[in-house]
Amino acid sequence: MPAPKVIETTPAMSAMNVSIDTQEIRFVFSQPMTQEKNILFRGMRLRGQSKWIDDRRTTLAFPLAEPLKPGAFYSIVLNSSLNSTTGGENLMKGRWGKPLEEYILTFMTAPSDTMQSHIGEFNLGSLRDTDKDGLDDGLEAELGTLSTTSDTDADGLTDYEEYCKYRTDPTSPDSDEDGIPDAEWNERREYTYSIRAVLELKQPWNLESMNDLFQDARLVGHTVGNSTYSKVEVIIYPYASPVLLPSAYPSQRTPEAFEKYIQPATDLNYSTEMQAEIQRILSGSTHTLDVLTKLQHEIGKMKLTLPLYPPFIYTYKQHGEVVVDRSFFESIDREVTQSEINDALAVNYFGDSMFKQRCHGGCISRARLFASMLRAAGIPARVTMGVPMLYYYKGIGEWKNLMKNLNNETVTGNFAYEKPSTSHEVAIVGHSQVEAYLNNHWIRLGYQINEGPLFAGTDRMFIKIIDASDFAEVDFTKTWSPLPWIKERPYKTVELSDQAATYKSKFKRKLP
Repeated sequence: MPAPKVIETTPAMSAMNVSIDTQEIRFVFSQPMTQEKNILFRGMRLRGQSKWIDDRRTTLAFPLAEPLKPGAFYSIVLNSSLNSTTGGENLMKGRWGKPLEEYILTFMTAPSDTMQSHIGEFNLGSLRDTDKDGLDDGLEAELGTLSTTSDTDADGLTDYEEYCKYRTDPTSPDSDEDGIPDAEWNERREYTYSIRAVLELKQPWNLESMNDLFQDARLVGHTVGNSTYSKVEVIIYPYASPVLLPSAYPSQRTPEAFEKYIQPATDLNYSTEMQAEIQRILSGSTHTLDVLTKLQHEIGKMKLTLPLYPPFIYTYKQHGEVVVDRSFFESIDREVTQSEINDALAVNYFGDSMFKQRCHGGCISRARLFASMLRAAGIPARVTMGVPMLYYYKGIGEWKNLMKNLNNETVTGNFAYEKPSTSHEVAIVGHSQVEAYLNNHWIRLGYQINEGPLFAGTDRMFIKIIDASDFAEVDFTKTWSPLPWIKERPYKTVELSDQAATYKSKFKRKLP
């Protein structure tokens, strides 16, 4: 007797521009199914409760408890081996007891209003950005800003920053006319919601990396004790959202300064074979936003692999080779062979080998793969590392006290990680994203185009601390490996508060 198959889905497999008003996800099977439901969400989560909608159990529905996110990539896995119990008791099976082969549904929602106006029936030749500030000349005319300079009011904030990040008036150096210029550290917070966090950080981190579309950061001091922390004040702008102008693909020329973000590196690598396959996948693509969505779908079809030895914070580069920090294996009860280490690196570390094996690991592994694919496509890309604004570390009192200072529950949600199941009550937590250089700006890419501080709709907020052209160039082992982490964590939030907008912005633009 045949094994069951998925014969129809809603939305359709690899659907593009799915409405964010979609009420339900559906799977239709080729034969009646048993009661078990094995569903895994990769990246963007869906909230709701699945149910069989007919007595024969041939249609599984997932009513959505909240709207889909705009411009977001969704990947839903049925019968994932990562989500099954020992012996496969909870695997979905058909009428004759045969299990459903792992099935991955991928789709992408329609972009937000700020992106939508530039997607679909547009003429690339008509999208001009004379001053190359990221705002096209037509939008600048609507805003009353000059298309010949990136800072119309000469206040030190670009027109792009004022429109996309601070929501201040780009035509006035003092939006609220109180005598204090918009560029002042706290003044720029008055037209949008923001969160202030003070972090104590050990290396690696980079102040320049920490200043981007979603964050402002400045060094405010050092804490000296048994070890030295740098004290960094960060203002987070969760509502920031870029204007994404599509540009012609393939592009004619890559600026010399960005060549290193296109060339294959140690872990962000690609071969000529991979590059040829990427070009085949992108055949017919005429603009960069189409490239991003096609590559997202391609990754969504790949298998998720989580090897026993995750080679991220346990690796560094030495004499041109990737070295695994052996201290990680002190917690393993048996000898770990070099072959096992090599296998783990192949499915979790190197972009080219992950692409060829059609698999990747967690967020850090996925970022490596995505960045490698973008580079193979000729788009400058780099990887980033963020730390959670709040997380569990040897007790919950600390983050609970900090949470009391946050007033906007809609935005903040539940940031803290639950108690980890380790003997040391310590969770090693970080989140990696990709950034692509599009229209003169680095744009964050995760499971959403322009994924902000809130990771993939999980209500966990991350603060970016570093970006790199290649993770192999950054040595996390001295502070992020298990033994030093247990002794003294490499980062912590020591102050936290939020602030609502004081004034209403002149822009009609919808917030996320």
